[in-house]
Amino acid sequence: MTNNTPTLQILSTIAVRKVLEVIVPEFEIWHGAKVEVSWGATLEQRDRILAGARADAAIITADAIDELEGKGILTPDARADLVASDISIAARPGEPVPDVSTVESFKAALLQCRAVAYSQRGASGVYFAGLLERLGIAEQVNARAVVVPQGLTGPRLLTREADLAVQQTSELMQAEGINIFAKLPADVQQMTVFSIGTFKDAPQRKLAEYFIAFLLSPLGADTFRANGLAPVGPRQ
Repeated sequence: MTNNTPTLQILSTIAVRKVLEVIVPEFEIWHGAKVEVSWGATLEQRDRILAGARADAAIITADAIDELEGKGILTPDARADLVASDISIAARPGEPVPDVSTVESFKAALLQCRAVAYSQRGASGVYFAGLLERLGIAEQVNARAVVVPQGLTGPRLLTREADLAVQQTSELMQAEGINIFAKLPADVQQMTVFSIGTFKDAPQRKLAEYFIAFLLSPLGADTFRANGLAPVGPRQ
């Protein structure tokens, strides 16, 4: 690539990191462009944008995209809902796993384990913290929980800081060598939609549109599925 190569700047949640590691090189070849991605937890990216950070596009939760569109930071006519993500539970490989098939057994597993790891600023962690409150076990669980400021929770299993890790399925899949053994019980499962939005004054607006189309292509859909994310259709 030459010094005149257009560069697409993206602020993204780590939930789609493995996907973009596949998609970005293909996109760069097809469009003769360079893509630079700045990674972070969903709330971190939202706060950065509200504080003035700008790029060409942002991949965060649909709710955060809606908020930023409402504030005139992102443009409503250049966004796409990409995938729905659920939350899973992981343990160290080769070790017995608890029954988490019902809400009651899940509560018991959380109370009996030495420590559970969850994220502080990711969409799954924010939801999980609220779930602990609703289940009435927040004080007991948080007294020994490993709350990860940002990033992956799975590695905290391998360092033996925690016995269980809770996070978006796609994020747990990024931690090699762990056992993703179950999803949250259906009655307390949370599906999060991740979307891409274009900044109102994006320097590379047209390139961002091409990138969105690339993510929505069959290659994008297949890559999302391979990494624990379910592609969603366009809004009605």
